[in-house]
Amino acid sequence: MIQIKRVTDRGNEQQIRALESEYFAWVNSQLHAEFQISLDVNKMIANDIANLEIYLPPTGGLFLAEVEQAVAGMIFLTQLRPKVGQIRRMYVRDAFRRRGIARALFETAIQQARAMGYAQLLLESPRSWAGAHALYHELGFEAVEMYPESEVPEHMRKYWVFMGLVL
Repeated sequence: MIQIKRVTDRGNEQQIRALESEYFAWVNSQLHAEFQISLDVNKMIANDIANLEIYLPPTGGLFLAEVEQAVAGMIFLTQLRPKVGQIRRMYVRDAFRRRGIARALFETAIQQARAMGYAQLLLESPRSWAGAHALYHELGFEAVEMYPESEVPEHMRKYWVFMGLVL
């Protein structure tokens, strides 16, 4: 049984750091194989942990998925601007994939975004992540133009997909 837990303070920092380490190692391997680029993983994790409050109430959401009391995945929700949120760092550990955890995390984040009064959710990911895009489409996300808050470097934007969901 999947349980989704909303993080409301820094009490889960160790779990978040561990999940982000796995997430960024996986992302780095994907980006290196496809584009021969590498992210500064330690810097990105340190930045997320230092700024964890943007993912916490009242304007953000950080959710952990648990299966049989084991942490299985995460998803981050942050405010980009008034009424517009962004999904970030969605990740499910290998041992827990194909069990509906990603969908449960997304559905929880979408529900929370609605409850917080967001009118739109945005996300971005590399074009090659077709499996993820299929889920996003199933959940109602559609292609949108790149949004100004995107952190994707200009030279990489042609390889990225930008999607949005009207809530």
